[in-house]
Amino acid sequence: MTWHLSRLRPTQASRRTPVARALWLGLLLLIPLAGDASECRPVAVDKPGAVTGQDFNRGLLWKIEMPGIAPSYLFGTYHSNDPRITTLPCPVQEAFDRSASYTMEVITNGAGIVSMAEAMFFSDGKTLKGVLGEPLYQETVRAVGAGAPTRAGGIDNMKPWAVMMALSAPRAGRGLFLDMALQYDATQRDKPTYGLETMQEQIAVFNGMSLDDQVVLLRDAVQNVQLTQDALEELTRAYLKRDLSALLALNEKFKPKDARVYADMMDRLLVRRNATMAERMRVRLKEGNAFVAVGALHLPGDTGLLRLLSNAGYRVTRVY
Repeated sequence: MTWHLSRLRPTQASRRTPVARALWLGLLLLIPLAGDASECRPVAVDKPGAVTGQDFNRGLLWKIEMPGIAPSYLFGTYHSNDPRITTLPCPVQEAFDRSASYTMEVITNGAGIVSMAEAMFFSDGKTLKGVLGEPLYQETVRAVGAGAPTRAGGIDNMKPWAVMMALSAPRAGRGLFLDMALQYDATQRDKPTYGLETMQEQIAVFNGMSLDDQVVLLRDAVQNVQLTQDALEELTRAYLKRDLSALLALNEKFKPKDARVYADMMDRLLVRRNATMAERMRVRLKEGNAFVAVGALHLPGDTGLLRLLSNAGYRVTRVY
């Protein structure tokens, strides 16, 4: 799955237990050393005005302009701690450095950790085995065990969506994920930092799905564990090429088999959230000189942020 590109935050996971692995979903609070923010990756930038608002198939950094207001920048991120991703291209780093504020999808804090932990586990006496049935439960135990040596019992009280997100997450590694590294850097510089959503809103994307639909998604994740991990390199290559069309195509390629559940998930994960994000970021765009970072899959398409902002009257120009 490519959900980490739209970032409901299946994040860096613990190597020790599936509970710890899932606990970090969306929290980004593993704090090993981040890269030196002064370092950046030299790249070629587009000539001013070379690409305007109708070509939204390629590009990660976009200038958002309205007459009489200092331009802001919208950056599509990839939820990864791969050094190829976290070493920012120099035009992105420069736009971030110059910005007066930083806006991300959701600000992670202590209250968010509690909300996530509470939402991930059953509180009504249900168990994962009881919801899944013995055959799928045993498949799930084996799939979780394939990701890390652990006791299977740690998942017994977890909801299907939480286990699914853990299975779909990239393997653990060192370093901050990109969006959290930017938040950390903004905090170090005393840059005002804002969120476009609350943690409760992000959790509700999957927690609000019926148990039956959660089971459909988990079954698909269990059956495609290796395929999901193999797809990560494809996603990384497409992201480094700034190919938004390829990212959308990969999202379709690795979608769940159940068309109804997939359509509902995409509506929850992208369509509705894009509309909310576009509306809420207007405050920052009106202030000007804002740097906004969201998952790259929020950018393209007819319901993507680039199209929504262009339709709202903003001049949207690709920088990189």
